[in-house]
Amino acid sequence: MQEFFKIAKADFLQTFGGAFLFPVLLICIIWIFRREKDWMKKILLCILPLVFLFLYWCPLTGLLFMKLLGENVYWRILWLLPMAVTIPYACCLLLKRLYGIKRQCVFLALLAAVALSGKGVLSEEWFEPSLNAYKIPQNVIDVCEVLPSNIHAMVSNRLMPYIRMYDPTITLEYGRNSLGYNGITETESLEQILYLEAQKSEIDLSILAPLAKEAGCAFLVFSNNRTYIGDWADYGYREYGNTDEFVIFADEDYE
Repeated sequence: MQEFFKIAKADFLQTFGGAFLFPVLLICIIWIFRREKDWMKKILLCILPLVFLFLYWCPLTGLLFMKLLGENVYWRILWLLPMAVTIPYACCLLLKRLYGIKRQCVFLALLAAVALSGKGVLSEEWFEPSLNAYKIPQNVIDVCEVLPSNIHAMVSNRLMPYIRMYDPTITLEYGRNSLGYNGITETESLEQILYLEAQKSEIDLSILAPLAKEAGCAFLVFSNNRTYIGDWADYGYREYGNTDEFVIFADEDYE
């Protein structure tokens, strides 16, 4: 139970920390509940957000959602809070009660309050200058310019999300969903064994290379700080090329 509240509190503070949107939401809920006459609107804009908050903080429903959705995505229940509707509607109810210059001044004040209660999206925290016209990391482009098209490859996790954005003819042995294999200690799945072996700082080629061959990986891309137990040539692979950060190996049968 304590672990649940620890996770829920951490996710809640990470979502709303450093901003005043949540207190503003609560104030708007109270205002709508007092001023709105239509009960359907009260249910949708006042009661429904409170229900979602109850489901989030209640240990019974929270633990159930964590089991069904996973701890890493449980916090997204907070996305269901209709802040983008509740807050503007409450502001409109307030403006309806005012007239003339007073309404204009309050309107500007409300705009300022909403703007200052959150974080700027276009900030260095979320964005960084693009290094190239493709708007993907330069190290990915460097690797893709070495790799031929229409091949099947197993690549470093750092490259995995971007390779096919540059060249969609390249197919990958693993996608981002394979990150779920991290943490597995015992498995009989050849697919998982291949992935887990590829994550080691010292890779045993007697395990990795035959599995990569069986999976049809014509090219293997690893960070250049990896070390290997064995010789690639003994297992049917050769060094094909390299970049500043990665080394590329190719199946000797590849033409």
